[in-house]
Amino acid sequence: MRTPRKLVAVALLAAVSLTACSRGGEETTTGAPQASGKKDATIIMSTLGNPFFISVKDGAEAQAAKSGITLNVQNADNSDATFLNQATTAISKQTGILILDPVGSQSASSSVTQANAASIPVMAFDRKPSGGKLATFVGYDAVQAGKNAADALAEAVGGKGKVVEIQGILGTNVAQDRSKGFQQQIATHQDIKVVATQAADFDRAKALNVMTNVLQANPDIDGVYAANDEMAMGVLSALKARNLVGKVKVVGNDGIADALAAVAAGEMYATNAESPFALGQKVVSLAGDVLGGKQVQADETLQGKLVTKDNVKEYADYLVGLGDKSGVPDSLKK
Repeated sequence: MRTPRKLVAVALLAAVSLTACSRGGEETTTGAPQASGKKDATIIMSTLGNPFFISVKDGAEAQAAKSGITLNVQNADNSDATFLNQATTAISKQTGILILDPVGSQSASSSVTQANAASIPVMAFDRKPSGGKLATFVGYDAVQAGKNAADALAEAVGGKGKVVEIQGILGTNVAQDRSKGFQQQIATHQDIKVVATQAADFDRAKALNVMTNVLQANPDIDGVYAANDEMAMGVLSALKARNLVGKVKVVGNDGIADALAAVAAGEMYATNAESPFALGQKVVSLAGDVLGGKQVQADETLQGKLVTKDNVKEYADYLVGLGDKSGVPDSLKK
């Protein structure tokens, strides 16, 4: 069987495909940026209660310092209302560029059109607004991430058995696309049956509760795919309560420090690592190009890397090389 490591072995996170990405939101359009002469940017994060987005912020701030950009970071705390208020405030203050990580793809479209009307360039990352005009969108290939995870989970369970899918926030294109990729690819493994599919909103505590309930109804499962590593950590907590860690194989997504430590310890089989630090760097680098009036691609699609126990130390060294020391667990630091 073709292993997932072979599928993505050369896909380091710095690799970028300049083709249009299949992340949904077809109504969103892009246009050539116009130089504003400003060197300030407002970035609205969907949350800073998740290690992934904290690392995105770290990468963005590091790149802003290099680029001479004044970066105003806002935390929407997973609230659509807060997100919309923060965007409106940034627009009223005539920020040089508005950078959005939407709480919900649909709700964010009003902020994009509002900024468009004020002639303020807008870019988005990770989650794509469903309407308005963007200078560019930056994100990892979510469909491929789901496919990578499906193949990894199939390998982990020996090509047969019962598995569970734990989904993210279904109002976001990234959750929808990761699920789409997983479901498409797991269906190609004919001896694997998905016995439960539940959403846990990318949240560790919710995933613990969801997985506890799933185990009560399905005590004999062989594997779990969690659409992000925060949920994978919640899944592991539920498995630990039943002494099933290592027996039930777990595959996550993102490559946060806790997940890398769990992979190194053999508690998780794999994570489809998508460096948030590198994402933050790329976002602010492109924001600088837009502010300078440079032509940018409509979509910048980054590729993740499947990380297992075999290559987790190599990946940790890669993160340290980026300057992302906080994204590496102490157990994997030199």
